[in-house]
Amino acid sequence: MTEPVRTVRERQDGDLPALAGVLERVHAHDGYPVEGIADPRAWLEHPHEIRSWTAVVDDVPVGQVTLTEAQPDDDAARAWIEHTGDHGIDIAVMARLFLDPGHRGTGLAGFLILALRRHAQLIGRTVVFDVMAKDTAAVGLYDRSGAERIAEVIHGFGDGLTEPALVYVFPAPRVAG
Repeated sequence: MTEPVRTVRERQDGDLPALAGVLERVHAHDGYPVEGIADPRAWLEHPHEIRSWTAVVDDVPVGQVTLTEAQPDDDAARAWIEHTGDHGIDIAVMARLFLDPGHRGTGLAGFLILALRRHAQLIGRTVVFDVMAKDTAAVGLYDRSGAERIAEVIHGFGDGLTEPALVYVFPAPRVAG
C-alpha cells in the first residue's frame, strides 16, 4: 500500500464544494466556527481575502486557510493595535483554518500555516489571528508553531453570544543582512 500524497496549494474555485463538506464535518466534530455555518460555501469565500490555500490528500481537498486584510472589527487586529500602538497598516489576519478530523496529526495544518506565513512575508505583512480558547487542539498547534500569544479577548457573535478567545501573532521572520 502506498502512502497518501499530501500537498498544500493555492485554493481553487473547484475546491469549494469539497471544502464546504469538510467544514460541515469539522463543525459537527469541534463546533468550529462558533458562529455556525448556515451556508458553508459562502463562509469560505471571505470578503477581505488576500489569498487562500487548500490541503489536499490524493487530490481530495481536506482543509484550508485564508489570509485576509485586517478590518476594524477584527478582534485580532484591535488587540494588535492595543498591544503595539501600531495602527495595523502592515498586518493581515489568518482566518478560516480547518482540517478534516480524519487528517489531523499528519502535518497538513502546519503546512497550511507555513504557506500563509511565507506569502505574508512576501507582501510585507505581520500575521495576527484569534482562536477560541475552547479549541485546545488549535491552541496547542499555534503554540507549537511559534506564534506568540498577545491578548485574551471576548469574541462576540450572533445575537449577543460571546466566547473567550486568545489572540496571537506570528513574529516576523528575521532576515540575515
